[in-house]
Parts: sequence; C-alpha cells; structure tokens
Amino acid sequence: MTRATSFTTLRTLGQEGRNKQRGAATLLVTLVLVLAMSLGAFFLNRNLALGQRLAANQVQAAQAFEAAEAGLDWATAQLNNPQKIGLDCQASSAASAQTFRASRVAFDAKSGLHTPRTWNDASQVMPLQAVCVRSAEQSGGWSCSCPASGHPVVVNRAAPATATATATSTELATTTAAAAFSVTFLATSVPGQLRVIAQGCTSYAGACQPGSHTQADATAQVQQLVALVSGLASAPVAALTVRGDVSTHAALGLHRGNHASTGAAVHSGGKLEAPNARIGAAAGGVSTVAVIEHDLGLSGVNEARFFSRLFGTDAATWSAQPMTQKLVCKDNCNAALLDAFAATSGTVQLWVDGEFTLTAPLTVGSAARPVLLLVNGTATLNGAVRIHGMLHAARVQWNDDGSGAGRVTGAVTSASDYSGSGAPDLVFDAAALRLLQINSGSFTRIAGSWKDF
Repeated sequence: MTRATSFTTLRTLGQEGRNKQRGAATLLVTLVLVLAMSLGAFFLNRNLALGQRLAANQVQAAQAFEAAEAGLDWATAQLNNPQKIGLDCQASSAASAQTFRASRVAFDAKSGLHTPRTWNDASQVMPLQAVCVRSAEQSGGWSCSCPASGHPVVVNRAAPATATATATSTELATTTAAAAFSVTFLATSVPGQLRVIAQGCTSYAGACQPGSHTQADATAQVQQLVALVSGLASAPVAALTVRGDVSTHAALGLHRGNHASTGAAVHSGGKLEAPNARIGAAAGGVSTVAVIEHDLGLSGVNEARFFSRLFGTDAATWSAQPMTQKLVCKDNCNAALLDAFAATSGTVQLWVDGEFTLTAPLTVGSAARPVLLLVNGTATLNGAVRIHGMLHAARVQWNDDGSGAGRVTGAVTSASDYSGSGAPDLVFDAAALRLLQINSGSFTRIAGSWKDF
C-alpha cells in the first residue's frame, strides 16, 4: 500500500469519527429539547389544572356565599310574612299552622325581647332552624323545611324515599345536589332585635343539613342584626283621641281603664259636645282630669302629621309594610276582617283603603292578640261591635242599631271627628297598646351589622 493510499484511508476514518460525534451531539441536543418541552408541557398542564381548580373553588365559594345571602333575605322576608305556614314553609290553613315569626321566635311582653324557639336534642337545647334547597321541581325555586321540632329534613328524590309530614317535622324532595342554606336565629340583649345567621352550601350537606356529618364542597356563613320597626310608634294617651270634635248625644262611655294612672279618657283638638257621655277617671281620680279638649297640639296639625305622630311614617309607607294585610270589602266588612284575623297569628295589623263598615254581632282581637286596624276613610260601626286593640280612621262614626253597646279595649283615634248615635264603651288599655308597640310591625336589617365571619 502506498503512502498516498494510507493517508486517504486515515482521512476517511477521521471524517467518519467526526460525523459520529456530530450525530451523538445532535441526538443529545434533541433529547434535551424533548425533555425541556415535556417538562414545559407538564408544568403548563399542571398550572392549567391548578387554575381550573382555583376557578372551580372560586365558583363554589361564590355559590355558597350567594346561597347564604339568599338565606338572609329569605329569613327576613319570612319574619315579615303575615300568612300562616305549614311544615314545608308554604302558606297553610291548617288549625295548627302559625306564621314563620310565631313558630320560630318567642316574644316576652314584659321585657320586649324576641328569642328563638328551641327544642331538645338528646337533652341539648337547640334553636329551631329552617332549611331550603335549590330545586328544579319547584321551577328553579327552593324546597324548604320549617319543622316545629327536630332538625329540618330534605330528602333527595333520586334516592327512594317517601315524603312524609308529621306534627314535628317534614320531609321535602329535591332532585340532585344543589345549593342550600340553613337559617338560625339568636337572641340579643336589645328589645326588638334578633341576630339572623345564614349558612350557605354548594350542596345539601354540612352546615346546611343540620344533624348530619356529611361535608359540602364549600360553605359560607353570613349574619346580620334585624330590628322591629313598630306598627305603632307612639301610643295615644286617651281612650278616644280626635283631631277635631267629639259630637254625640248618646251615652258614650269614655274610660281610662282600671289600671290607668296617666292619660285621659278623651283627648280632642276641638270641642267635646257629648252632654250624656259617661266619662270615667282612674280609681281615686275625678272626671274633669280625664278630659282634654281644644288642644292646639292636635288641631294645629294636618291629617298627615297626625298620622305620622302615631305610626312613625306616612300612610302610604305604613300600608306597604310586609306585615300589613290589606282588606278589600264593601258595605259589611265583618267577614273580611275575621278572615284576615284568622289567616295570621300574633298581633294583627290591617289596612283598609276607603270606607269601612262593621255590624254587630262582631268580636275581634284579644288581650294576647290585639288588632291594629287603620282605615283610610270613614269607619262606621253599628251596634255591639267589640274590638280589642286600636282603631284609627279618617273619621269615626258609631251608630245604635238596637243590638246593644259596643266596646273597644285599647284606643280609638280619628284624624277628624267622632260622631254617632251609638253608646259604646271606649276603654283605654295601656297593656294592649304597649303590646302593639313592641310586637307589631316589620323587621328590617340594621345597617352596619352585616358579617361574613
């Protein structure tokens, strides 16, 4: 082999070695790039999954929070619902039915405090709760449970179960897991106030399924104080209070009541023209101190101001209160009044827009359930009509129809005059008026008391 041939062979072998080295380097670089891309894709996918998880958590947290807010709104609305409800929280005409407020909140007339009603769970005193679950069966609404005792129970319709209703609890049906809330009331040391606590959940579980040990994906709690805005802001000081004149020749009875120590039997802005009136003072008093007439403090104000002094607001606002029932009737309004009284429990506040007539025999209201009856027109009462509570009207006329004497135990107020041929006994009752002051009206949220912790 010649020297030239050997050199060529060596040169070829060297070139092949360099080619192999370059191939190995390329492979290594390719592997590194593939690894880097794989790591990048892995971390990108991981971040995407984390983002999706965070977004899902945010959605669930928002859903639970909105359910809790819905619970607050629902609880406040139910406190101001004058209708009696059943164990499913829906309107009911059953004899045992009560309003949501009466069934969930006890009232102490002596202290003026509202406290949650309770039940015994294995000797542990528990406040009554209510639960609502989002339900497609209710056209996108809520299925609710308001038991008279025990935990609220909502049954998933997907599982075999029989809906039942007992004297103490009820089972309601929903479709699948959906947003839910539970509502609990707590007492405060301030008369007329309650603390409302609403738990919102992404499903019927956890805090939204009292008595269970299951957990919801997300839970939120919000709470707020609510206060009672009285239906009677300032009680009258006399059995009969009129902005104008009292004019009757009948033996009208005007009494301060057996236990009255202050106030008057009659208080008028105009004249008292009632020569045959039977005016009674408190025990040990004299009749003259029971009469206040020609009071410029009454006659010097218009009807709107007179109304707002008594009820704390204008007539349109008062009549629009959630707890106010509006009566619609013509001529004899006995049936409409009794139906409205029977449809609710506790104190009763009623509004009549227009003329209003009651005819004997009729008895409405009691010491435990006084009625607050406001008439935006002339209230005409005939004969032995008996009312326990307060009657206010633009004008009051009481006629004699031969059925006997009527009676109002509480107070009567007129934005203009009082007249008529009837001889009812109007008896000032401070206890009835106080009960109307501290337990009638509607609950409203207290600004600045909202909490989500």
